[in-house]
Amino acid sequence: MLGRVIEWMYPTVCPVCQKVLGKGKIICDTCKDELHIINEPRCAKCGKPLTDSGKTYCNDCKKMKHYYDRARSVFEYTGEMKLVLYRFKYGNSRGYGKFFAKVAKDVLENKLKEWNVQAIIPVPMYKDKEIKRGYNQAELLSRRIALIFNLSHYPDMLIRSVDTLPQKQFTPQARLNNLKKAFRFNSRYDNLVQTNSSLSVLLVDDIYTSGATMEACTRILLSAGIPNVFVLSICIGMARD
Repeated sequence: MLGRVIEWMYPTVCPVCQKVLGKGKIICDTCKDELHIINEPRCAKCGKPLTDSGKTYCNDCKKMKHYYDRARSVFEYTGEMKLVLYRFKYGNSRGYGKFFAKVAKDVLENKLKEWNVQAIIPVPMYKDKEIKRGYNQAELLSRRIALIFNLSHYPDMLIRSVDTLPQKQFTPQARLNNLKKAFRFNSRYDNLVQTNSSLSVLLVDDIYTSGATMEACTRILLSAGIPNVFVLSICIGMARD
């Protein structure tokens, strides 16, 4: 009974046109083609979509060493997806996390087994900023993915200790510099890491642009003793290939 009341009060809406959906639907038939799910060919390292099927890596990954093992994204950051992601981050559209997680399930189903992922970790938000917004969108998504795959979820394994300037205003190298000392490892998890020498984790965020945020978080996790870090983002831009 309670579930029906909640469903009536907070119906599922299409993330694109925001029309109320029927039971079991996560996007309306009219809008489903507006969001572009990433398929092959894509960069074997960062997961950006490629235009040339003969290439294995994008130009960015050829030039820059990444410390994470592999990365995957669900959607191209184009068209309507930009508006949908904006609502998810800034418009209190928390229910979109359910939509993103369900689509991500299809992308990750085989990969998580291949990568032997045992735990899910969100990219953290600076505490004051999270309090002001009311939620961390990366944590909403990571929590749902952990539930879908029945994996451990460690929302506070990484802590954002510095409120950095927005990344979009910087060059790729400046983005890395901007994130120096921005994150730290939560010592509460020291024993977990020390007793699991083969721990493999999935780091989750909303968008992958230059990869600087993922790199900064990955380095902290590796330094703490976690040997395998994989990456998932909702969206990613096209590769320069």
